[in-house]
Amino acid sequence: MRLTAAIFLSGLALAAQVQITVSGPVGFSSNPNGLSVQQPPTRPEDLCTVEGSVFNATTGTPLKKAAVLLSRTDVAPSLNSLPQSYSTATDAAGNFAIKDIEPRKYRMTVTRNGFVTMTFGARGPNRPGTTLTLERAQKMKEINFRLTPHGVVAGRVVDEDGEPLPFVSVQLVRFQVRQGRQQLNMAGGSGTTNDLGEYRIFGIAPGKYYLRASGQRSASPFVALNRSANSQPEEDYVPTYFPGTIDTANASPIEVGGGAEVGGINFILMKTATVHVKGSVGNLPTGIRQPPQIMIVPRSGLFIGPQRPTFADAKGNFDIRGVAPGQYMLSANVNDDGRSYSTSVPVDVGNSNVENVSLAIGQGVDVAGKIRIEGDGKADLTMVNVNLRQRDASGISFGGVPTARVKDDNTFQLENAGASTFEVTLFGLPDGFYVKSIKSGDTDVQAAGLDITRGAPQPLEVVLSPNAGSLSGAVQNPNTKQPAPGATVVLVPQEKERRDQPQYYKTTTTDQNGKYTLKSLVPGEYKVFAWEDMEPGAYLDPDFLKPVDSKAEAVSIRENDQKTAALTMIAADAPSQGERGQSDPR
Repeated sequence: MRLTAAIFLSGLALAAQVQITVSGPVGFSSNPNGLSVQQPPTRPEDLCTVEGSVFNATTGTPLKKAAVLLSRTDVAPSLNSLPQSYSTATDAAGNFAIKDIEPRKYRMTVTRNGFVTMTFGARGPNRPGTTLTLERAQKMKEINFRLTPHGVVAGRVVDEDGEPLPFVSVQLVRFQVRQGRQQLNMAGGSGTTNDLGEYRIFGIAPGKYYLRASGQRSASPFVALNRSANSQPEEDYVPTYFPGTIDTANASPIEVGGGAEVGGINFILMKTATVHVKGSVGNLPTGIRQPPQIMIVPRSGLFIGPQRPTFADAKGNFDIRGVAPGQYMLSANVNDDGRSYSTSVPVDVGNSNVENVSLAIGQGVDVAGKIRIEGDGKADLTMVNVNLRQRDASGISFGGVPTARVKDDNTFQLENAGASTFEVTLFGLPDGFYVKSIKSGDTDVQAAGLDITRGAPQPLEVVLSPNAGSLSGAVQNPNTKQPAPGATVVLVPQEKERRDQPQYYKTTTTDQNGKYTLKSLVPGEYKVFAWEDMEPGAYLDPDFLKPVDSKAEAVSIRENDQKTAALTMIAADAPSQGERGQSDPR
């Protein structure tokens, strides 16, 4: 029988005024070659003003000392300037005012101790909100936020005899999309039981969660072997979900409302039969002074709870006990004198011990590369970062996963990469540029990935094109026939080989006028969606897209295209926050 603790709350809030702090130089933008050029200073009469208030969503009372931050979104950091931002705090009446603002695009967030951080136009916590576009001399008034107080979950964890269990880690988790799959991930916070088995998790944003006790944490760093006279099967505490199950399908959700304390969430930590995973580590370079650390983690990517770390002995042998049946990744890692050595293998664990697992550890390798701009173009690429992202669908990374900044001569060096297959991604490209190709010798890295399981690959050759496309337009609310501010616009690639690669997806939010712009687009076939509200990253799940596929617009992007698309918003149910702003053109 499923037990659900439900506490509901409606909520919204905002207001403020105090001393204004401006950070970051102003008047810089990027030209098509990626170089920063100084813009003429804005005339004083063309500067903007934003005013509003902050309230407690539960009581409706004004909130003083709420921090209000206005951060620029239409420019990336460069060597010459940082994105401009403005901040202030609310006064005793909950009011704020920020003046002398450059007419640009911004994101506004409000934070206060004891309350959930809220973004202008967001429909709830952890939502992107609405871009605030300020035109010259614009004065925006009555931007009112209602901040929701944090929630609390408390209870007790006991063993099968009803005795309290101390040192148990209790986490709030929820299903989220990672790597295109629904997976349980940490969300909302965690706590540890005391000597009475009691835990208390605070600072929780409103929402629905599952509660997970990840096993008893030993207070001692030493592991004792069981030498009991009777030969009973080994048992150990395993991750258990409220109200007392090891199967997530039988777990009961807990609804936490803003400012509410959900108490009495008590459950029994389960014991189950466990086995040993044994093996040896080989191929270690001579002179290594540290023993390899061995770790086993679920292939689901749920990287919480005990990971059963241990160390290999002087002969390289290891024995991990207390492993429940399941699918895992087994890894060996060691760092010595600034170098990393690692390997990992999949292991399926059943009801009997897993023996003779062989881990051939290898030294991290360096990956060299150079960037070339198509057509012998010139651009400042020194703010570009080249990263490696593990291609494994679980998202678990073992060993080194390096990043490198591009040098003045457009070369880069990725150091100490672990043995795996990676996606190569670039961040911080100048506006209008996209990655046209990445090759390592004759290998198309964008299609096949970068395989360094057998040593260092041939140097990477990255070709950038300055002829990226763009897409802009407006989103309409189908119910009101009015512009839809704060809608999440997502460009989804249609080529099969790109669907599981996040770098080909583009997302943004509409501004207060319902307008959006997506820049630096890779040529290809896409569908573009607009959601009123959605879980972050949900669009990476094909099953999430199927029911609304007919509501998307098909778009074909070619080099230098500057296309437009009018979109109809896919409606949600809950009200948004901080939307009731008024603007005065002067």
